[in-house]
Amino acid sequence: MRAPLANPGRGHQQPFDLSIGSVPLRLQMSDSQLLGAASVRYAAFTGATSRAISIALNDFSAVDHAQAEFAYEFEGAKLRASSRGISFDGVKNEYALDSLLRILLSWKLVARQGFLLHAATVLRDGKAYVFTGRSGAGKSTVASLSPAGSVLTDEISLLRRENGVWRGYGTPFWGEFRAAGSNTSAPVAGIFRLVQAAENQVTRLRPLDVLRVLMPNVLFFSAEAEANRRLLDILSQVVAEIPAYNLAFRKDPTFWEVLPA
Repeated sequence: MRAPLANPGRGHQQPFDLSIGSVPLRLQMSDSQLLGAASVRYAAFTGATSRAISIALNDFSAVDHAQAEFAYEFEGAKLRASSRGISFDGVKNEYALDSLLRILLSWKLVARQGFLLHAATVLRDGKAYVFTGRSGAGKSTVASLSPAGSVLTDEISLLRRENGVWRGYGTPFWGEFRAAGSNTSAPVAGIFRLVQAAENQVTRLRPLDVLRVLMPNVLFFSAEAEANRRLLDILSQVVAEIPAYNLAFRKDPTFWEVLPA
């Protein structure tokens, strides 16, 4: 079903508060259709927050001549961050908004020892199990084989190092399983590269192999050298501190039996 087009007028701006991965965001929105769609899509992630990152949506009256710290365009929708603030322009529907939020978060998280990863995250015994792989590897399959209510996300995972502990967060960025996401987090038990197979088997990965697994699956859109260096530092910490495995699995729930506790 095609999303309704938004009407980017200059009406009264309404704040819409989100928190994703404990990153507070405040969208200033004037389009009622877009606000309604966002209220449904991000229902589990709404709430008033302090010190939120303010984002002006489709506020074409505001002209920003300051040099951009970060800018990105996706299918006509534009993100611009400068010393004057952050704007999303040309956002015609909830899908464009969703894409710009992912792009912005990928940039903002590097200052918070975090990153976005193409991965499903499932909660089990109070720990977050992160299953990564490219499209078709089995992220949605793992989500569908997991107990109801345990899937934090089936497509885009958010990992952050907080007080010396890596935590896996739920996000509202879903994939084929269309998991609505859970606004909670848990310590990461491990990262698992998915490979579909006839039999279940788990094998520990060497640090260099872990980096090779992570790099193609990290969402990051900045070409700025310092930002990329900081991201590489974060991933190096992941390699050193989070156990990672190759998981060959059958398409049934028995794969949980071979996972380390």
